[in-house]
Amino acid sequence: MKTLNPSVLPAVSAVHLAAERLRSFLPPSRLLRSDALSEQLGVEVLLKLELENPTGSFKVRGAYNVLAGMQADERARGVVASSAGNHGLGVAYAAKAFDAPAVLYVPSTAPQVKKDGIRALGAIVNDDAPDYDAAMVLAKAHAAREGVRFINPCLGLDLLAGQGTVALELLSQCPEMRALYVCTGGGGLLGGVGAVLRREAPQVHVVGVQSVETHAMSTSVRAGHVVDTVVTPTLADGLAGQIDDDALHIGQTCADALALVTEAQIGETIVWFKRTTGLVAEGAGAVTLAALRHGAKTTPVASTDDNAEWHKTGPIVAIVSGRNIDPSRIAQLESVYQA
Repeated sequence: MKTLNPSVLPAVSAVHLAAERLRSFLPPSRLLRSDALSEQLGVEVLLKLELENPTGSFKVRGAYNVLAGMQADERARGVVASSAGNHGLGVAYAAKAFDAPAVLYVPSTAPQVKKDGIRALGAIVNDDAPDYDAAMVLAKAHAAREGVRFINPCLGLDLLAGQGTVALELLSQCPEMRALYVCTGGGGLLGGVGAVLRREAPQVHVVGVQSVETHAMSTSVRAGHVVDTVVTPTLADGLAGQIDDDALHIGQTCADALALVTEAQIGETIVWFKRTTGLVAEGAGAVTLAALRHGAKTTPVASTDDNAEWHKTGPIVAIVSGRNIDPSRIAQLESVYQA
């Protein structure tokens, strides 16, 4: 088993504690069979519908666990976070549950549906930053200035323990799971599920999926060190941004392989998914579906990783991580890919 750094990745016991905290707050998300993908690939394909959570993504899991672990006086001072949108929604939702003030720094380009949703939950939104990384700089400065807790969108033991509850649910819902496709940006979801699966179910082949425009993790893992990438517009806004050494460790230890999908593949898949299921997936949530639907090549993280045999058996589970996409963007995509 790959060595997991305990200062970066939570213990399985911490994930179980997070699950206990979430038990009365958030029901397990559904696992739905995809008849179309199962037929196409010739193996059972199941979809973990994190998009059906109250805030429309998995992010509420980690945010709630962070706030649940804080002392009451610290919560009363409030929290601050940076986010492409979904983490902000999760923090705002959890902060409201604990009656704690929250300030969210998001990029000016974040989908309006995400910004409106954060404000509707009672949090303050600052969208002055031009991109995700600039938003994080502002949020960290705010936390230092005001003496409040900064909740990182992708890192932190409590945050990753909350995200890891997805894996606990999957091991209960589908103990025979053979492979798991994980939406991958800064590594929060990958690290959470990986912390559990590496220790409890190492036979599960984990594939992290990014878009060609959000490839910081893939590029850095391939290089063996953190590589800054160019920030470009993308449908998968929730996966955008740079990574650091801790996130690189997550990619190197929690993924068996990484895959990239194109913007066109994401757009087509969003439309296909809505047409065939009636459900809406945002770009970051649809990358796993796009990888399966369009046969994206998976690149092993290490040369010793088996990159072939797991395709021949199932079940394969794809996490569909979020649904928060502007209706106008959906309409635009439908005009292109509806045929």
